[in-house]
Formats: sequence, structure tokens, C-alpha cells
Amino acid sequence: MGITTKEIKFEFKLAESALNFCWTTLTKMHDMLTPHTVPNTTDVINLISFQDQLATTIFRLQSIRERIIIQEKKIIENKRNYNQDWFVKRLRLLSKFKDGIDKVVNISKSFGDAYAYFFYKFDLELLSNHYSHKRIVNNCAGIGELGELQFIKKIKHVNGNFTIFHGITNILRFGDFSFFDFKTLRIAEIGELKTKKDDGNKLILSIKMLKRPLETDPKRTSLIKDIELQKTKKGRQLLGIANLLNHVKEENSKQASLSNKHYGDSVQELISVTKNGMVKTAQVSPGLAFVCVKLNKANLYNRIFNQKIKQADKMVNDSAEIALKLVKKDSPNNSIILGQLLYDIDYTDKNGPGTVPLFWHPIKKDLLKHLYFGECIVMSIFNPTHLVMEIEEMGYVVESKYATRKDYTDNGIRKTLEKFDLFISKIINFLMAESFVVSSLKEIEKIMPTDKETRSFIHTQQHFN
Repeated sequence: MGITTKEIKFEFKLAESALNFCWTTLTKMHDMLTPHTVPNTTDVINLISFQDQLATTIFRLQSIRERIIIQEKKIIENKRNYNQDWFVKRLRLLSKFKDGIDKVVNISKSFGDAYAYFFYKFDLELLSNHYSHKRIVNNCAGIGELGELQFIKKIKHVNGNFTIFHGITNILRFGDFSFFDFKTLRIAEIGELKTKKDDGNKLILSIKMLKRPLETDPKRTSLIKDIELQKTKKGRQLLGIANLLNHVKEENSKQASLSNKHYGDSVQELISVTKNGMVKTAQVSPGLAFVCVKLNKANLYNRIFNQKIKQADKMVNDSAEIALKLVKKDSPNNSIILGQLLYDIDYTDKNGPGTVPLFWHPIKKDLLKHLYFGECIVMSIFNPTHLVMEIEEMGYVVESKYATRKDYTDNGIRKTLEKFDLFISKIINFLMAESFVVSSLKEIEKIMPTDKETRSFIHTQQHFN
């Protein structure tokens, strides 16, 4: 029997229910970090059940997607047997269903990112290294995925370490499972699962565990290399995990803790004053503004498939009006960059090295919920010229596609800020204040030697108490 709209609606209703459970659990987890807060038994059970619920939701949706692909192939193979209009409409509908499923899976994984960060927040270097692996996109629901689902349902800990399933996240990219040690508050092991069927109908699961070496282990002095492991995909995966856990710290590295200036309060205020069906704007600095639109209430299915932004014309007009206010009249290099908090247009995530999932930003959770469930859109409008010129006034050559190439020295020292554009994503997507970029450079200058040619690399890491 073919996939029907009724079936998709039913699955989306189940998914929305699961996501509401997961959101409630995340807010309880947030409260657990408050000093002197003791979680009750129900909160702990829900924290453990979170992964079961989310993993099941993702697997069910991907299973339907697999069925849609099979149905598409059959329709195309028998094209001659169908009326042309029906053929075209049916394929369009099935394609629409696939796109909608992908969006809900992406939304689900954003919840998983917030969950995983609860544990990885104590291990930020390890989390940052996960990003060295390309983003994993998996739309399948095969034997491997079924094995992973059964593992997370049945195996809650290994060697006393809590199991974290990577398949419900975007940010955990090496291995299939992490194992969190509540004593050290760090990841103790990472596992790679292999699933196969026996002659009957049973799944045989085997997991390869890689243990994290001690900080004092002399073997942690260099990257692990193995020619034989490099020859196979599985071997390269294991080698990647081993080097992830072996992580060698960079020589001559220094750390500085700066005030994490951000626009969380401004965005919180903007969302709170924007009513359903309204558009509001807020300029937060000479070069940055936000535009918020709240959609009319609808269930998940209608938000994904049927809801159009009725306020689109007003949003465009208001955005254009406030963008004009960001223009720096004495600069020939004005540019306008648009961003969107939390999701891209297809609901893929924006997480990257040094960022914190938006859930953990100091924004009221009842307001953030509108963003996570797609009920509200917050766009950012940024003109980098203001920040570029401020940095140039500090004596820097700014290497950016938004800056004019200059070449000068300050007291015989040439100062260059390379890859400036990497900051832009954190400003437009993760609420970083431009003043934080300036503070970072000033801090670098305090610790950077000036008597010889020096090249410094800045690795910023957001952190919220």
C-alpha cells in the first residue's frame, strides 16, 4: 500500500508528542545545573528515556522515508502504466513528504545536540574535535540503524559509564556512542557498533570500545598512525576515534577568559514582544539588527507542509528599512549579510567549533521553544564594515572579502587578522557581540611576543554559567 497523507500526519503527530516530552526533559536538565537543585526520580528516569524517545522518532521517520524511496522507484519503473498527470503529482507529493521528514529529523537532532552538550560541556576540547569530521547526514533506517536503536534502548551504561547515542545529534561525529563518567565529568570511552543478522531473525550486536588514555600517559605525545588501519573504512573510523581520544594539546598554547559578550538579552526581549502573526525588529549595534516573525499557531504537520509566512512582505520591508540604518556612510565597503538563528531554511543545524547550542544560551526556555519548534523565526542582518574599520583602527590588516586590501605597518610590525570571516557566523548565528572580537584581539596582544615574527591562532569557545 502506498504512503498516504493520513499516515504522514499520524507520524508527525507522534513526533510532535515525542519532541514535547524531550523539550520538557531538556528544561529539567537545565534546572539540574542550578546550584543546590536535586533532581527527583522522575526527572532522572526522563533524562534516561530522552534518547529512547528521540531515537525511536528519528528511526520511524527514516523508515517511512525508505518506504517512500521504494515506492518512487516502483512508480518510475512502471511509468507507462500511469496517467501522466497522476504520475507527476504523485512523485511531487512523495518528494514533498521526503523533504518534510528530513526537516523533522533535523529538528529532532537539534534537540539531541542540546542533550549531548549537557554531558560534553565538561569536555569542550573533545567536542571541538568532533567537528574535524565532516557533518554526517544519514537518512537510512537499515540494519545498522536498527541495531543502534536497540543498543540505546537496552544498554544504558557500560563499565558504569552512561551511554550517549551519537545518532540523535549533529555534533557528535566520531563513533556511534560516547560513554560518560559521572565521577570525572568527562567522556571515558567511545564505541563503534557493528550489527548483523543471524540465520534467524535476531540481531547480533558487537561494539568496539576505545578507551581514553590518561593525561599522564606518555603515548599521548603524538598522533596515532597505522598503515593497515588506513586501508579500510572501518579501520579509518577506529583510527579517527583513537586520535580523537588521544588528543594532543598544541604547544605554546595559552588561554584567556574573557567576558562572553552576547546579544541573548536583546533577542529574548525581541521574541517576548513579538505576538503571533507579527513582525518586530531591533537594532542592537551600529552594524547588527534582528528581525523576528512569529507564525500563527499550527501543528507540526501544517507548520512543515502548509504554513506560509503571511507576514513575508512586511518582513522584507522591515528588513530593508533596518538594513539601511546599518549602512556606514563614510565607508565604500558596506555589505549586508543575512543569517538565521538556530536553523538553516531546511532546518539543518548551524553548530560549529567553539559554539554552544542555542538551548544553553541565557534565553528564557519558554521563548526558545518557539524557535526550536519552528513557530518563530529570528533573522540577523549584519554589516561587517563597522567591525572591520574598528579593527583597522587598531593597526590591523583585516583579511576579509568584506574589506579593502591594505598594507601597512605599526612601528615596524605588520599586524594581520586572517580569516576574519570566521567570526561572522558566530555573530549572526550565535549572538556573539562584535566587542568580543575586539576584546579577543586586545587580549592576544597582551600575551603575544613583539620582538620576532609571530603567528597566533585564535580558538574562541563560548561558555555560559
